[in-house]
Amino acid sequence: MLVTTRWSAWNEEIEVQVTEGAALGPAEGLVVTVLTEAESACSLQRGDAEIHAVNLAQGSPVRVSVRLARLLRSALWVARMTDGAVNPLAVEDSPSGVPPIHPEPTFADVQVDEATVLAPWGVSFDIADTARADTADRAAALVASDLECGVMVRIGSVVATAGHPPAGGWQMPVPGDGAVELPAGTAMATVRSDDGDGRDESVGGEWQQVSVIAEDALWAYGAAAAAIQRGVGAVNWLEEQELAARLVDRHGRVYTTDGWSRPYAA
Repeated sequence: MLVTTRWSAWNEEIEVQVTEGAALGPAEGLVVTVLTEAESACSLQRGDAEIHAVNLAQGSPVRVSVRLARLLRSALWVARMTDGAVNPLAVEDSPSGVPPIHPEPTFADVQVDEATVLAPWGVSFDIADTARADTADRAAALVASDLECGVMVRIGSVVATAGHPPAGGWQMPVPGDGAVELPAGTAMATVRSDDGDGRDESVGGEWQQVSVIAEDALWAYGAAAAAIQRGVGAVNWLEEQELAARLVDRHGRVYTTDGWSRPYAA
């Protein structure tokens, strides 16, 4: 029996489903705790978030919590896996007409050594999207482990599952395409080019929406966001990564990788 609860947090709708009715209340409590920890660590909308200290350091090392260090490492991992298409850094522009004195810093210049972060001068972090995906993974794993039940955690359009699935599997809606069944322990993310995340639509403007199924929500989100940026080369890149994906272009035409099939999507 599946039971569900929904609420809003971190500018997103949160949904939790569990396979045991008695586990719903405790599961919600665990997810709220994990969400609150992540938001307080890295939300730029919170004046007391830890990440502001990192962004203000400008070339000086900063000690951070274990949680923020993990979220930063996750964001940098996604950047490496996508060759920088999903970039956690915002680089300050030089004054008009003035060439930079030093090469423009990249995510590869950032060091996270245990709980110490060292980023170059002139950069700041915005890791909210990868942090939400990482948090969905962590929350789902924690609920399944602590409560010994199957669980689905959705943060916005990012879904993570853990534990034993319900009869009939995890049926997850795909915007504009009904639902797909997620294999046990997998995740899915859908990214739209008009999500208001500041993307330059002149880059990778081929796709209106990309949905990806992967082993975890962090990689599902990273791959979907990278596909948006990669334009016409996205389908081949997703095939090379052996990911199940569905892409919708700006004319409404649908493309899928070999791994995407119905009723099972992976």
